[in-house]
Amino acid sequence: MLKPGDDVDSWCGTCKLILAHTIEAMVDDTPARVSCNTCKGQHKYKPYEPGKAPKKARKTKAAASGAPRARKPRVSQYEKLLIGQDVSQAKRYSPEGTYAQGDVLDHLRFGVGVTTIVKAGSKIEVVFEDGVKTLVHER
Repeated sequence: MLKPGDDVDSWCGTCKLILAHTIEAMVDDTPARVSCNTCKGQHKYKPYEPGKAPKKARKTKAAASGAPRARKPRVSQYEKLLIGQDVSQAKRYSPEGTYAQGDVLDHLRFGVGVTTIVKAGSKIEVVFEDGVKTLVHER
C-alpha cells in the first residue's frame, strides 16, 4: 500500500524518462502529485510515458461488483415492424399491386418486408431484413 513519502516510478516530463519520484499526495490508493528525485520537479503522477499507456477497459457497475454483465439484445427496425404481424398472410409483391403503409410483402429476391412509406407517384419504401428498398407499385 503506497503512502505519501514513498518512492514510485513516474514519467518525468522534464527528464523525459520514467524515474523514481517521491509521492507528495494521494487520491484513494493512487499517487496524485509526485516530486522527481532527479530534477526535483513537481508534477502530476504519470505511470506511463505519453502515448504508451495500455488501453483501459470500461468498467460497468456490474463489472465493479463482480457480477456478470447481461446484455440486452438489440431489436432491429425490421423486427420491430414485424411484431404482431402475421407473416403467413404477406402479400406477394408485384409492381402491378397496390400497397399501403404497414402492409407485409413477400418479395422474390428480398424476402419478407413491411411497407413504411407510400411516396407520391408510384413508389413505396419497404424495410427488409437486409435494409430499406424503394419499390414501384400501381404500374
